[in-house]
Amino acid sequence: MKKLTLLLTLGLSLISVSAFAYDYDYRHDTRSAYVTPGRNGVDVRVDRLNRMLTHVRWELSRYRGDWRLRREVDRISGDVSRVNARYRRGYDTWRLRREVDSLREQLHQIEVRLHVRGGDYYRWD
Repeated sequence: MKKLTLLLTLGLSLISVSAFAYDYDYRHDTRSAYVTPGRNGVDVRVDRLNRMLTHVRWELSRYRGDWRLRREVDRISGDVSRVNARYRRGYDTWRLRREVDSLREQLHQIEVRLHVRGGDYYRWD
C-alpha cells in the first residue's frame, strides 16, 4: 500500500512538472513572436552597414581604387565607427537611421565610381 501511494504521488508530481514546463515554453514562444528584435530595425541596418563597409573595402582592393577613393573610404569608415558608438549608447533611432542611409548611399557611390561588375555590388535587401 505504501509503494502504491508513493508511486501515485511521484506520478502526479511528474505530470504537474511537465504541465508547468509546457506552460512556460508556450508563454515564452508567444511573447517572442510579438517582439521585434532591436530598436525599430536599427540593429539590422547598422549590421548591414558594417558588412557593406567591409565589402566595399574588398572591392577597393580588387578593383584597385585610387588614393582619392581610399581616402574617402577611410573617412566613411570613421563615420561608421561613430554610428556604431551612437548605436551602442542608444542614440535617437530616427537620426541614426537617416545617417546609416546616407553612409550606405556614399558607399554605393564608391562602388559606382569603381565600375564594379553587377554581381559584385553589395545587395542591401
